[in-house]
Amino acid sequence: MTVSHVAECPDLGPACEGPVPPTPYNHHIDQFIFETGLTATIGLADWFELENRWALRVTDVSPTYSELDGTPKSVPNDIHHHDETLVDPTDGWLVGRFAQRHGDFIGTFQLGMTLPIGRTEEDPYRLGAEGLSHEHLQAGTGTVMPIVGFAVSYTVAPVTMGLSGVGFVSAYENDEGFRAPSRIYASHRVSVSLVDGMFRPFAGIDLAHETEELWQGKPGLEGSNVRTELYGSTGLAFRFFDPWSVDISIRGRVATLTDAPTFEVPVMIGLGLETSFELWKSGAEPKAEGPQIEERIEDDTKIYEKK
Repeated sequence: MTVSHVAECPDLGPACEGPVPPTPYNHHIDQFIFETGLTATIGLADWFELENRWALRVTDVSPTYSELDGTPKSVPNDIHHHDETLVDPTDGWLVGRFAQRHGDFIGTFQLGMTLPIGRTEEDPYRLGAEGLSHEHLQAGTGTVMPIVGFAVSYTVAPVTMGLSGVGFVSAYENDEGFRAPSRIYASHRVSVSLVDGMFRPFAGIDLAHETEELWQGKPGLEGSNVRTELYGSTGLAFRFFDPWSVDISIRGRVATLTDAPTFEVPVMIGLGLETSFELWKSGAEPKAEGPQIEERIEDDTKIYEKK
């Protein structure tokens, strides 16, 4: 991910109050993000299951600088950006999923909450105004956020069409005065079952929207960060040894529908491994396996999570 912006007063700190304000210059930030998640789902009834997710994120940050005319610039001990690699657990979540099947139609409703274990930071805009080093990258929100979602699908063999959505609702600010944006994601996916379901290629389109991020009740110095973005995706699921399956997906942004500053992301690659097993015998007929119609919440959110 890459982004560039002009650093100018008042973002350059106390020097802006001097008789000769500092000259604006360019900040260029490169980031590489790798996240590994573990999701466990347990079915407690034919119509209900619980899902728990934990993830570890590694973020490598490489800042460079230049004058407004493009000449490289040296900025030692920059208080805004740091050449660093951050390794953090992110906020987990606990979700209950209610499901109902009617022939080839399956619908689910999800309700849950995030678990605020990710690292948070002091107000970076306050620290920057004081000329102090600060961190903009957070691994969590510091608050419990309600999660509400749905998924529906319909199969006309061998094609399955799915539509899903999920929202993370930000209701209050954390102890540092940070109120995370609410986030809403919607996804439409079409998959085709080949060779008795062994191979399942798919393609989809995803819409991501997030509301304002607030510090002490106000947007940051960069201005509004309300974002709405459209992504295209494709991939393949492969059941290589029943019930084990692996899937790979590639996503790319195809449109940005708002004007807020955003990172340029050339490509996002996902790799997943999944299996299932019985913890106990219920004595009932085994539930028929759905044609991968429940768009797992993490598939719709992991590439959009706030940095």
